[in-house]
Amino acid sequence: MYRYVLIESKYEMQINQPLILSLFAEHIRIDGTDETDRSIVLFYAHEVDVSFLDIILNIMSDTFVDLRIYVSHTFSSVEARNSHLHFVRKVLAGIDFNRYVDLDDRVLVKANLHRIDSEMKAFMLRKYASDQTMKDTIRSYLEANQNMSVTAKRLFLHRNTLIQRIDKFHQVTGFDPRRFTDAFLIYHLIS
Repeated sequence: MYRYVLIESKYEMQINQPLILSLFAEHIRIDGTDETDRSIVLFYAHEVDVSFLDIILNIMSDTFVDLRIYVSHTFSSVEARNSHLHFVRKVLAGIDFNRYVDLDDRVLVKANLHRIDSEMKAFMLRKYASDQTMKDTIRSYLEANQNMSVTAKRLFLHRNTLIQRIDKFHQVTGFDPRRFTDAFLIYHLIS
């Protein structure tokens, strides 16, 4: 599994890049970096149980530099990760820097609700962007007010099969249809 953390600064951050690298290196095994004058991307391939937001907030309080952070979901290949990074950079360019410090896919969709296009759907829904059965399952679940029993009856599925599909959707996309805010965003993505 491949992942990345994108850290952006409002202004040039060459002075703070060594500090950021050293603090993150204490918590993750960095497989590579991609640095620009206003951002740094840290690539890694393992699970982490530390709050990247806490690290960024500490850096911001110590250096008085405005930063924001995007933590990616997992990807099965380096190519998929790099393609997603390119997409995220494009989307982040349209989001006011001062509005968010902690960014994720939920924030990207929420900030772009009025302009969700096929490209965003493809990146957010991943392999389920073209899976009509999964999209119908999730839509039916949401339209049944997230009621498993009602949805299973409507779709002629065993309740456990429905639960497995919803779990798989959450695992692949990072969006959990059982959470209200995620459900709201998912409904816009699959419509």
